[in-house]
Amino acid sequence: MLGLVEASYRAGKLEALLAELELAVDARPEDAVAHFGLGLAFFARSADGEAQALEHLGRACALAPRVAEYHFRLGVVHLESERYAEAAESLRRARELDPAQARHHVSLAVALSRTGDRAGALFALEAILGLSPDAHDLQVARQVMARLNDPFREFPKAIEAEFERGLDFMQRADAPQQAMVAFQEILDRFPDLAVVHAALGLCYQRLDDAGRAMDEFRRALELTPQDPLNHLYVADLYFSKERYDRAAESYREVIARDPLADRAYERLGELAMRRADFDQAAQHLRLLTVLRPDDVRARQRLGEALMGKRSLDEAEREFLTIVKREPKNVEALLRLGMVSLERQKLENDAQASRAHAQRAARYFEKVLDIQPQNVFAARMLKALEP
Repeated sequence: MLGLVEASYRAGKLEALLAELELAVDARPEDAVAHFGLGLAFFARSADGEAQALEHLGRACALAPRVAEYHFRLGVVHLESERYAEAAESLRRARELDPAQARHHVSLAVALSRTGDRAGALFALEAILGLSPDAHDLQVARQVMARLNDPFREFPKAIEAEFERGLDFMQRADAPQQAMVAFQEILDRFPDLAVVHAALGLCYQRLDDAGRAMDEFRRALELTPQDPLNHLYVADLYFSKERYDRAAESYREVIARDPLADRAYERLGELAMRRADFDQAAQHLRLLTVLRPDDVRARQRLGEALMGKRSLDEAEREFLTIVKREPKNVEALLRLGMVSLERQKLENDAQASRAHAQRAARYFEKVLDIQPQNVFAARMLKALEP
């Protein structure tokens, strides 16, 4: 039905469809599908159809209360109409009926963020990580997080220009000393602005003054403990100083406040790989690939973690995904060869063992076709000779 409404709208035939659906509702007043279609059509008509859209979508939900799509579309119309409490109610019902749809959780997070329910919004966003969200879902989810964590929500407008000047010194002119002067002047007048303390901390970090940087980051944390960015600054500083246990602790604090914090998952995955804790590494890196589906490096590291925990089938899938996108990715081809060799070691059947060895050889040959001087591939291929 949604496709029909969209096609009619694009073809300029929406009014004809509306007339047809109104006749259908008159003829079959208990037909939930007809009410649903009419509600969508009125909503597509724009603002003047909003009330009728809500009426007919609500009727569809009443007639077919277990159809998640009806509740979802009703919730979306409430969202567009800025009826956030009503939207949350409908979208909760959609989520209950079909929790496997990432869009149900994302739209609910939008509504809850608008009603001030931060915890509920975070819970809804965290759920999408296990549901393969598409690019649009991720974009909307990140917008929700940005709204929840907006450090400038209560920033005094009178000093916005001064703060921007400081940021220009720090980011564009690469002049942290001048930026520090601007930030300190602001703090002399407004000592409790967390975002300015954080910016000052970044300047100290740029100058390799870790002690003062940490002092400023901690002050920012005291002022806004729920802001994940402040925890991220602390975590990155610990990481840069190789204090990995403290860094990991702070990255976990980031994720508790922002389940979409891809850098935190990346760093936690790397730290777990350093410890050879491949289960933990795979867990974090898998979430990273959800948030960065096109990041080849993230998928490569996930494959390596899966190899480390002997999940060879999963590892192979990750490397094959890379090769499908980048047929000449030497690292992925080498890893596919190593996966086949690992299978050969585990195989008791002589014929199956030879098949794994032959497959490994083909991957190493592909590497040498791309990089004739690749020593590792040549050595592995030599070792496979009968």
